[in-house]
Amino acid sequence: MNKTFLADLEPLQPVNFFNLELEGRLGKEFLLPDTSFLLGETPFGEIALLLQKEAIIIKAKVHKPFEESFYPAYEKGDSLELFFDTRDLKTAGFMTRFCHHFVILPVEVEGVMAREITRFRTEDVHSLCDPAEIEVKTDFASSSYSLNIYLPVSCLHGYDPLSFHRLGFTYKLNRFRGEPQHFALSSHFYNIVQHPSYWASIEIKS
Repeated sequence: MNKTFLADLEPLQPVNFFNLELEGRLGKEFLLPDTSFLLGETPFGEIALLLQKEAIIIKAKVHKPFEESFYPAYEKGDSLELFFDTRDLKTAGFMTRFCHHFVILPVEVEGVMAREITRFRTEDVHSLCDPAEIEVKTDFASSSYSLNIYLPVSCLHGYDPLSFHRLGFTYKLNRFRGEPQHFALSSHFYNIVQHPSYWASIEIKS
């Protein structure tokens, strides 16, 4: 076997052998499981979702003090990236019109605290969410901080939990001068934006 070829292969992580599926109940907050042990990561945050008919509410508890945030170089500092596929289309190998990529900052930087930065293919282009519609509240403590994020249905193209009972989701929690924390899919091995079919699936129960 060619050693150079083997060296070029991406190492398989335990999570590569699973399709992560979980259940979320409409109107009831639920804490996402920690997948760090499957990705070889050290966790430093917890994320909870509250799925409602008119919005998705995200609550993040970060077990480190806030240090610094940047924009547009948000990945270099404290930030949270959220990825949604409102139809959970596992057959698509690209970002469809139902996919969304949001960046949330704990503090306002250059006039930005929350923004949709989704990059669609030409045929799937539609207007991005108005940043003014995203509500973010940050609570700071000496050794931690928490984020409360409100994403209205107007920011989530295709989101209709009463008619479509599945949601694709993942996140990337970034930290200043440290390795990020992922959910179900690591950006060290995959371009998260280009692989929505690998995002976790949430079955929405009424």
